[in-house]
Amino acid sequence: MRREIPRQGGILKTENILNLLPRNIVNDINLNQINELQEIRIRVNRNTIFKYDNDEFISNFIPDEKTIINILQMFCENSIYSYQSQICNGFITIFGGHRVGITGNIAMRDGKISNINYVSSLNIRVAKEIIGAANSVIKYVFDQEDGELKICNTLIISPPRMWKDNRFA
Repeated sequence: MRREIPRQGGILKTENILNLLPRNIVNDINLNQINELQEIRIRVNRNTIFKYDNDEFISNFIPDEKTIINILQMFCENSIYSYQSQICNGFITIFGGHRVGITGNIAMRDGKISNINYVSSLNIRVAKEIIGAANSVIKYVFDQEDGELKICNTLIISPPRMWKDNRFA
């Protein structure tokens, strides 16, 4: 039986990811915390892990290599070849801005990664809009000069998971 996934507004919907995952992974997601879901770690022969804002859940689901490849195939719209350049960068971006990190054995050609073979894990980072997250720093990004609003040269630095990509949404 298929569980009903809460609908969210906008393009960043978590359901964009969930609709591509196998039911045995989706069934382990705590739907009461769906808006707090940050990350899904899927590794060959290891428990699947769900990272929420303030919690982590280790699932009993342990995927094999074929399951990982099938999931990657779904994220690549059944055309891994068309995503090859992104895959060589170590991640793909799927609809909604969600990112899927990919690990495996790399093949090199002329000093560059030409392919990732034997994919061993996928790390799905859920994109989110955090309204008001930039309020405390936005005054440092814009400058008013001659009545015109200009963007200052800005470099955003912070530790991992500090939502750098969402500060100015």
